[in-house]
Amino acid sequence: MEIRCHFTSVKRCVLATLLMFSAVATSPLWAQGPKGISSAPEAKAGSAPNNRSNDEVAALKEQLAQQQKQIEQLRLALEAIRQRLDQPGGTQQASTSSMPNLGQVASAVPMAPAGPRAADAAPAALSPAPNPGGAPATQAEVQSYTTKVDALSKTVAALNKGLAGFKLGGDFRLRSDNIVRSANSVAGPQQNVRLRYRLRFNIDKAVSDKIDTHVQLGSGTFNNPLTFDTDMAGVNTHGAIFLAEAWGSYHPNKQWDFRGGKMPEVFADNEQFVLDDDIRFNGFQQIAKVPFETSSLGKLTFELRAGQYVLTNPNVQVLPSASQCASSSPPANCAFVTAGFAPGQKVRSTNLFDQGFAISTSGEHWSQQFASNIQIWRNPNALQLATTSAGFPLLVNGYYGVALSGGISGSGNATTTKGGAILTAAHYQVGRISYRIDYKGLKSSRQNFPVYFLVQGARNFGIGFYNNAFQGALNIGETKKFGDVLFKYAFYYKEANSMISQVTDDDVGTGTGVNLKTHAIRIDLGLNKYMVWQNRIYIQNELAGNDPARSFFVPVVWGTGTQYRYQSQLQFTF
Repeated sequence: MEIRCHFTSVKRCVLATLLMFSAVATSPLWAQGPKGISSAPEAKAGSAPNNRSNDEVAALKEQLAQQQKQIEQLRLALEAIRQRLDQPGGTQQASTSSMPNLGQVASAVPMAPAGPRAADAAPAALSPAPNPGGAPATQAEVQSYTTKVDALSKTVAALNKGLAGFKLGGDFRLRSDNIVRSANSVAGPQQNVRLRYRLRFNIDKAVSDKIDTHVQLGSGTFNNPLTFDTDMAGVNTHGAIFLAEAWGSYHPNKQWDFRGGKMPEVFADNEQFVLDDDIRFNGFQQIAKVPFETSSLGKLTFELRAGQYVLTNPNVQVLPSASQCASSSPPANCAFVTAGFAPGQKVRSTNLFDQGFAISTSGEHWSQQFASNIQIWRNPNALQLATTSAGFPLLVNGYYGVALSGGISGSGNATTTKGGAILTAAHYQVGRISYRIDYKGLKSSRQNFPVYFLVQGARNFGIGFYNNAFQGALNIGETKKFGDVLFKYAFYYKEANSMISQVTDDDVGTGTGVNLKTHAIRIDLGLNKYMVWQNRIYIQNELAGNDPARSFFVPVVWGTGTQYRYQSQLQFTF
């Protein structure tokens, strides 16, 4: 494009040039950039970022910045020329200082006038000039352009946070784990000093503003669902990587969330009480939230939660008869009979149904949460059977497709016979209530000291004795940078029939998940933003001994020597 001006009609030519420049600035072609590269498509609020390469995103960002700079320079140049034309003799001044010589081709790139440079000028709102041959730009058009620019900026920022929309992260932990117990007349000694490591790698992808997916790969062992740790043992063999979590979530709005796959339990709280921190369940869960605004409590949220989980798939339509199981060479399925399943009947799966509610409030410094739920276990004897030598091949090996060396860990509940597969509690219907209060206003000159106090209790309504549990905990501090400290003390009391041992914590209860009282002390020291030195001490004693009159037998009995467990670890986050 070129503009030729005659000296005798400079003012008219200047006005035509102004109109041409403003048309270029407001034209949709201006936003396309060189060679017709169009800007990013408009993104809906909250939608998933477009899946494009990093090079294309970088080019879009640079192009947008250059276009904005050129528009601002053009606006300033036009304003300066208008001011000169409005002054007396402005036409002649413009012709000698700002316009090209007679016959010279005018450049399509705006020329900066004398005076302050565009980079030094104060920014001004974009105000497009009238388009020749058309109506002036409306406020709605300006707003539409601004909205598109904002949407593009959000899209670019979202893409910068992940790789084509995938968010990657995880943690790696090096742990020294030491278990010590002296021998006495009731039980022998314990001494296990070992080094362990844990790796967890997370992959998250928001498919849309309503659908999320999550995958976690982790270290661990095949037959221990209570830990992701791998011992530094096995001579020099390779460590295994497992599918630790895999789930999809559908949330049509902020009030509803539906999830299915392998995931943490819907009431998991990482407090090592009813559930182990590392336990993951296969199944489904639903959460409904209703927010309220109150004058006295601040923001209040009421939640309804429910989870349905599948633990076994025995695939046994008819068990052998009692006579077949009593023969000299009984079928392998007869192991189910030892767990209380009736001969000649179908063996049904083991399930967990958990439902309840939570009420939380939050203010500037204080927040609180009260929660209550009940776990209803179906066929819990199968979990005890999976720990025995006869039962685990039926319930565990089929899932993995390999032959494991032993059953799952985590036994501890009372059984009707010593080492048997029938639990003393006829049913496990575990109710729980929990209250937690947080305060975030405590701080020193060098770090924040958030504080929370927690108390919770549980009761198994499926039996009338040794069926209670409770926990109290106090936590002070956090570790976000070098020198930050955290201190936590917790006390646990879990009777032998209070909850399912195979899913509760194996650090609080070493060798038995229940029938214990334990003092837990934790001290963390921040080394930097991504690394923490953690230290934990557990002091454990047992609560009850065997009681044959009640068909009550436990693996670790009252009178066993006090057991000490010390864990010192470096936690890396990436």
